Amino acid sequence: MNKCIRLVLSLAVLLPLLTGCWDRKELNDLGIMLGLGVDKDGDQVRVSAQVVVPNEVSSKSGGGKGTPVTQYQATAATLFEAIQKLTETSPRRIFMAHIRILVFGEEYARKDGIYDVMEALMREPSVRPDYYVMVARKTTASKVLDLLTPLENIPAEKLFTSLDVSAKTWAPTTTVTGDQLVDYMLTPGIQPVITGVEIVGNQKLSGSKDNISSIISPASLHTTGLSLFRKDKLIGWLTEEESKGYNYIRDNVVSTVSHLPCGKGGAVTFKALRTSTKRKAKIVDGKPVIYIKLENVSSIAAVECGIKIGSMETLRKLEEESEERLIELMQNSVNSVRRKYHADIFGFGQEVYHADPKLFKKMEDDWNKYFDNLDVKYEANVQIKRTGTLDNSFKNDMKE
Repeated sequence: MNKCIRLVLSLAVLLPLLTGCWDRKELNDLGIMLGLGVDKDGDQVRVSAQVVVPNEVSSKSGGGKGTPVTQYQATAATLFEAIQKLTETSPRRIFMAHIRILVFGEEYARKDGIYDVMEALMREPSVRPDYYVMVARKTTASKVLDLLTPLENIPAEKLFTSLDVSAKTWAPTTTVTGDQLVDYMLTPGIQPVITGVEIVGNQKLSGSKDNISSIISPASLHTTGLSLFRKDKLIGWLTEEESKGYNYIRDNVVSTVSHLPCGKGGAVTFKALRTSTKRKAKIVDGKPVIYIKLENVSSIAAVECGIKIGSMETLRKLEEESEERLIELMQNSVNSVRRKYHADIFGFGQEVYHADPKLFKKMEDDWNKYFDNLDVKYEANVQIKRTGTLDNSFKNDMKE
């Protein structure tokens, strides 16, 4: 009897562990989506899914006869209805666990707002929130995902990789993942900012193999400034210089290249080796004041005039001019956003909250008005550590 009881108890414990792959999905039954586009279609949502064509990306099958990806589209009242509706044209069920890029059409982002889509994707357990989010400027998301690119066979992978590299090496761009974007939309004292993408060139050839059959592609994808949001709706765009200022303030700059004029028509080019920015709010006479301190270590990459780079006096002068230039970039970015958009994209409200939560709670409902008149103090410290493999330029020594 005891043996029977022990056997029953053992089976009761072990059987739940032997259920196998109850939710398994065969790869042959799935269409793997790497890019998701969301556009406006009347009062409904049009979804564009960029799906990998396995035979064209497989080295064993030879591939090369068709395009490496295909695009399916569907329109419905909500995001997941449209995604489910893709099965009307797709022979496989759309698998969303490997989304690399989410693109919003500019019209959709302006008129409908992006929150409902972002919440739906965050709620879906199969979708990982580490995809990058972009806004299609002056075009639709479906056209962006329709463009074939060289180097990377899969356009969504190209967008993900190029944005990741650009954000680390070029100051005007930055990356925003799905979970970061939702956090920005829900956090008081900061408004979302997303990098834009634009189609440059002949859009008629963008989706065909002709676009990658020549050295210079007829159409290409370019990251183009930063888009500003108020809550979840697009309200405008930053210029390249304003985007630089924003990224310096937000401590998003990893490395970049810049220049200062010198001599008659020449310039000195700098490469940023390390950059860090600290933001802090202090309450002075009952009013918040924002202090921004930027630390930059650079090297000299090129000299187009005959200044004496080996001179400490010259280096110090270049450092001072660089400091003035960085402060100017940050000031112009803040002043432009205040004047045109009245939206705190810099997170100054968060700094005020950290300094005095009770004071910020009183200001929170009208924070954008306080932001327009907020006192901001800027400080920059630049150190030039390297001058390359040369000291002074030998441009003046050239003989005619």
